[in-house]
Amino acid sequence: MILLDHPVQLLPEGAILLTETQTLVVADLHLGKSAAFRSHGLPVPEGDTARDLARLLELARRHSAREVIVAGDLFHAPSGITPEIDAEITNFLQDLNVPFHLIEGNHDAKIKTLPARLQALQSMDREGIRIIHDPADAHPAPLHIAGHWHPIARIRDGKRTSLRLPCFLRRENTLILPAFGTFTGGAVIPSESPDRIFVPLRDRVVEVPQELWRKK
Repeated sequence: MILLDHPVQLLPEGAILLTETQTLVVADLHLGKSAAFRSHGLPVPEGDTARDLARLLELARRHSAREVIVAGDLFHAPSGITPEIDAEITNFLQDLNVPFHLIEGNHDAKIKTLPARLQALQSMDREGIRIIHDPADAHPAPLHIAGHWHPIARIRDGKRTSLRLPCFLRRENTLILPAFGTFTGGAVIPSESPDRIFVPLRDRVVEVPQELWRKK
């Protein structure tokens, strides 16, 4: 699709591919969230970090990504950075074997020492697009890609019923990505008339007509 004159590909896995540079962008993995819960005594099953890293690796390989950028909140909390998760990150970066960049999210900012080979940046520019974490930090120009909101679309399927689906939300000059992590949750963002909403449906992403939105 063309987004403000920029060729991009919205992927049903909740990622975006910048097609000129083959840059894969995701947001909000919240790795280590289950470990953080377990550290507080909650019996949350393990495995979400390994599954999400495997999904990201497979996605990068399938689209021949030349680099991967996380638009914030790669991690959830300091208590979630266990030796096991540190090792999983190290193995993931070795297997990925392309440049990997992290935009600092509000959860990442709480972690004093990131795993080896990772350095958090405030923003990055690719193909005339600025990649940030919080949509509130977007400037009037240029086009931005952000995360942070974990947007969910409510789509009417009857008078009193609706579907709740993760979505890409286009608001003004910012495209907000759905959370990539499987253990993240999401929030219905009240829609405004100029907004555009795109939802993953099986193997493609489709735009939702405004008349189908539940706007609150």
